[in-house]
Amino acid sequence: MKERIKEIIIELLTQRNDKVSFAEIERTLERKGIRYQGDYGIRMPSNKNVKLWVEMSEDFCKAILELMFDDHAIIPRNVPSTLYIFDGKIPDYPVAENLHHMYETERWFPIAFSLGNLYEEEN
Repeated sequence: MKERIKEIIIELLTQRNDKVSFAEIERTLERKGIRYQGDYGIRMPSNKNVKLWVEMSEDFCKAILELMFDDHAIIPRNVPSTLYIFDGKIPDYPVAENLHHMYETERWFPIAFSLGNLYEEEN
């Protein structure tokens, strides 16, 4: 299932050629009948209280992480939380305004994905 989720995410990003939110990915997976909800989430490694997304299935979570760090196929980019308002789903946490701040309480850092390689050398 993880590989199918990865294919769907790449297809969606290729079609959109723009930033795609977790909420939009979830809607796409739902339309295709793929289970995406669960008890997993992605947090910032440098601050465990900053969440990127929550309530993910294990396969959905692994697909995102592999696309970023193993396949080098997608890049997360910070976006305004209003993008998620338009996409119809916002986690129930305050927005993390500064990734360098060590938050004492759980926060959400809104990101969306684009095609690309996190490790690509810039010219």
